[in-house]
Amino acid sequence: MWQSVLDAYRERIVDSGRQPLFLLLAGLIGSFLFIRFSVRMIRRGTSWWPGNVQPGGLHIHHVVFGQTLMVIAGVGSFAVRGNGETPWDVLGLVFGIGCGLVLDEFALVLHLEDVYWKEQGRKSVDAVILAVALIGLLLVGELPLGGFSRHLTAGQLVGAAVLLALIVVSLLKGKLWTGLIGVMVPLLPLVGAIRLARPQSPWARWRYRSRPKRLARAERRDARIHQRVVTFKTAAYNVLAGAPDKAAEAPAGAAVTTPEPVAAPPPPTAPPRPPAPWRARCALGAEWYLRVAAVLNLLAAPVAAFRDRVQRVNSGEFFTPVLMTAGITAALFAGLLAVMLRRRKRAAWIVATTVAGLYAVIFLVALAARPEHRAHPFNWVSAALTVGLLAALLAGRPVFHVRGERGNVLLGLGVLLGGTAVLTGLGAVLVRLTYTGAVPDWGACFGFVLLRLFTVSGFVTYTDVDVAGWLDLTLNILGAALFLLVLRVFFRSPRGEERLGPEDERRLRALLEQHGGRDSLGYFALRRDKSVCWSPSGKAAVLYRVVFGVALASGDPVGDPEAWPQAIERWRAAARANAWVPAVTGAGEQAGNAYRRAGLKALEFGDEAVVETAGFELDGRTMRPLRQAYHRVAKAGHRAVVRRHRDIPADELAELVHLADAWRHGRTERGFSMALGRLGDPADGDCLLLECRDENDRTCAVLSFVPWGPDGLSLDLMRRDRDSGNGLVEFLVTELLLHAARGELPVARVSLNFAMFRSVFEQGGRIGAGPVLRLWRGVLRFCSRWWQLESLYRANAKYQPQWRPRFLLYERPGELFAIVAANAAAEGFVTRPRLRRPRH
Repeated sequence: MWQSVLDAYRERIVDSGRQPLFLLLAGLIGSFLFIRFSVRMIRRGTSWWPGNVQPGGLHIHHVVFGQTLMVIAGVGSFAVRGNGETPWDVLGLVFGIGCGLVLDEFALVLHLEDVYWKEQGRKSVDAVILAVALIGLLLVGELPLGGFSRHLTAGQLVGAAVLLALIVVSLLKGKLWTGLIGVMVPLLPLVGAIRLARPQSPWARWRYRSRPKRLARAERRDARIHQRVVTFKTAAYNVLAGAPDKAAEAPAGAAVTTPEPVAAPPPPTAPPRPPAPWRARCALGAEWYLRVAAVLNLLAAPVAAFRDRVQRVNSGEFFTPVLMTAGITAALFAGLLAVMLRRRKRAAWIVATTVAGLYAVIFLVALAARPEHRAHPFNWVSAALTVGLLAALLAGRPVFHVRGERGNVLLGLGVLLGGTAVLTGLGAVLVRLTYTGAVPDWGACFGFVLLRLFTVSGFVTYTDVDVAGWLDLTLNILGAALFLLVLRVFFRSPRGEERLGPEDERRLRALLEQHGGRDSLGYFALRRDKSVCWSPSGKAAVLYRVVFGVALASGDPVGDPEAWPQAIERWRAAARANAWVPAVTGAGEQAGNAYRRAGLKALEFGDEAVVETAGFELDGRTMRPLRQAYHRVAKAGHRAVVRRHRDIPADELAELVHLADAWRHGRTERGFSMALGRLGDPADGDCLLLECRDENDRTCAVLSFVPWGPDGLSLDLMRRDRDSGNGLVEFLVTELLLHAARGELPVARVSLNFAMFRSVFEQGGRIGAGPVLRLWRGVLRFCSRWWQLESLYRANAKYQPQWRPRFLLYERPGELFAIVAANAAAEGFVTRPRLRRPRH
């Protein structure tokens, strides 16, 4: 199909001498779309966009640049002598760009005031659409007033006069579009002249005043048909050119000023009202089309015979529906669009609508212009599916309301330019190193690599360079990967930078005083890198952090369990409004049931070790390993110092914080769901600090516990000097438990570390464990070489704790990979590469 389209373009546009007119149309449309995008960015107050041209404080409208380009191109077209095909092509493109800039401010010229963002500014969009329609009709061979031959005849003059009269009647009847486009299409003025006039038109005032029944019919027709057309036209213009300002017009006679565009207020985080059900069904239909296209492409791509057949079909007189190409790149592209549309992202809707619209236009033009294409029913089916997808996307537009992160466009362009430069340089080096004949120059290598990065092998030929098939394929794969990466950057969700404020922290502390004993992780909700969603009553809150597009909540909601559902719903609404993936890590059983009732699925992925201090002792065979480690450290002269943070002098506390930072393993702080992320803050005076001091009274290990209700503690931080001996942490924990058991500390329970997949390690080592469980245990033991999964379980098991299950909550199984990656990043196991260390 694509080769047929190229042949049709060459035959109908190039060979017929219409290429300058085609380039004029392309320049007009391109400049109009660009300048509309530019002024909308200025209107939003986007900081990185260049903004208005204001030399010396004088605001220069872009109509001035358009007039300049039109004058240059118009004069140049008269100055070119001979055939001048290439100069005329260039001048046609420049003239079209100037037309787009001038017509975009047609309303300013008409009203002699800046009405760009007022309702009168819609006339500029009307002018552009009318110009595009007339030039398009000229391209397909239509001529004004039926056309004239070289030698005029009486019949041609009479026909033109009749057509002109019908056009005038249509205009008088208020049918502006029918009359103006009827200059090129003779049938339209005849229809406009026969049908009823608009009730506000001059024809209705002259002819219907004495005919009330006809006027009533005209009003009913106008209300039934024209108002619906106006509603659709308004919505389409809002998408294409932006909505006008709602500010009231200035009173008549008032001085008119031209204020600078100001930043629009930030868009709401959620749509003001849910879209109509039929629009949601249209959006779902478009999403499912892309899903099916992704699956079919993925299944067909490995089958070489079928893939080659599809490519031959697309190169001949047939064409397949949009994004049905039996290719891996198309499958990934369609799948990515489907995922982003499911998350209701506006950027994904724009990309999908643009692609479907371009395909629909090409298919319809091919069917209209090429009889051999119309002869195949399959082409009509492909065109119908493509147009159906476009219609579904347009109808479902209100559903896709989620805006992306500010700066996505700039970052995406940076990734595109940087990635293109790197891949082009790398590809040129590979071409020169692997070339078998006379090595081409660098310019030819760069040109070949650029062509292969942005086109498919075989679609466009490059005769100057001939490389091996594997290198050709590699360049295509790298280009596809860069394309998908740029799209992923464009689709980034907002990062959720609203952090816990002082008032939020005060309210959370008040809730923890009342309900803090319910969850051992409750105090960790006070991490200041989290965001909070409050229930309407303020009696409960969900704390979360956005990582890799995942709204990751940790632990149980804080506050009254009766208010948990409302807080959870607020959190899920925030996730939906920003296209975040909702997930919960480390939830207890009661909270897990609350999240399940809200629509999430639960997965048990570990246990929390909780030790009851009453009756804790080191006697017995099961406590022998811990007892030996404890006595070994004690005999070496070590002792434990137990104090609340508020009881430690400020200078001594600062020194302990310095030691803890120096003993930290790795550049990032580990922990999220069971870590406070700070040490020594004055607000955390109730936290308990344990020091291990050696025989020289030197601090060699530090443990910090946060409050868990009135009589509990949760382990927050463990640090030790790596040059000291082993067993210091076990010694401090044992001292804490023994102090509490003797009544020296008002502590009834202590929460220790979290052991992921504890049941697998415990049950997989028993006699009779199945092969699947043993295999899973082996995989986890292999991973423990880096992430200490088994060692944490063994270290906690020494204290004979009670194991309390913790759950991972998710919405869709397909999102588990993203959730696991986000959880690993939040806990500090995965870090993003940085050029420099962050400042604290």
